[in-house]
Amino acid sequence: MGALSFSDRFADFVGQVPLRELTLPFGPTEVWDLGEGPPLVLLHGVAAGRRVFFRTAPLLAKRFRVIVPHLRGETEPARDLSYEAMHDDIAALISLLGLADVTLLGVSFGGNVALSYGARRDPRVRAIAVQGTFARYPMRAGLRAMLKLAAIAPAPLASWWFRRRVLHGPESRYLREHTPGLDVLNADWCGKTPFRTLRARAKLIVQSDRAEDISRINVPVALGHGKPDRIVPMGCFTRLKQLCPDAQTVLWDDVPHLAPLTHPESLVELARMVEPN
Repeated sequence: MGALSFSDRFADFVGQVPLRELTLPFGPTEVWDLGEGPPLVLLHGVAAGRRVFFRTAPLLAKRFRVIVPHLRGETEPARDLSYEAMHDDIAALISLLGLADVTLLGVSFGGNVALSYGARRDPRVRAIAVQGTFARYPMRAGLRAMLKLAAIAPAPLASWWFRRRVLHGPESRYLREHTPGLDVLNADWCGKTPFRTLRARAKLIVQSDRAEDISRINVPVALGHGKPDRIVPMGCFTRLKQLCPDAQTVLWDDVPHLAPLTHPESLVELARMVEPN
């Protein structure tokens, strides 16, 4: 029998991962909950949902209790898609699961949410680790214009363009090398994120600068970034280091933006940088 395809491996994981049913402020939802050890909450990026963690979560579960929720708006209608609302969801998740000494690990937009949550100084959060993220995203005029056009285009076309821009494009070579058989433009993989949610998240990214929030963080921080990342530029990493001067940092030579899919071991390295003794 030949090796399982990428889609089959994903389906196999989803069929086995333990689920917890919770009711968060936005409504009923399910979270992945696997492994034992210090609690580690994974927060996904803007366009692919928590699916991106299906290779990473089992590796982390060898050392941590790994909890992977959806960000609001991913699978259910949600009127309020603000940072404050997402922060309320994280706080409720921690409360409902009775967690303490939590590490938040976010990638891309999820890292931005994790860092901004630091302003709450939640005593149950002991560390924050992020990969490929930003305080404010330096969006060029051309991309801003394309987002405005996408906002008035039919949702399937706009969603296809968004996924192509965010998940495909400059990441293609790494996806071909490390995730053969994955087509990130396939709706069965990441097209389930409603375009209304994609648009709202993009608007938050364009309009928000979370520098003030990030400067208030009072727990250990680990920052990771890949030199080949062409979605979040190196300048964002440099600025985060300035905002978090005591943070531990790692700059990878060959890790792109979609590290949870292509280089899951890099996120294990990042989590271990702030692992409890």
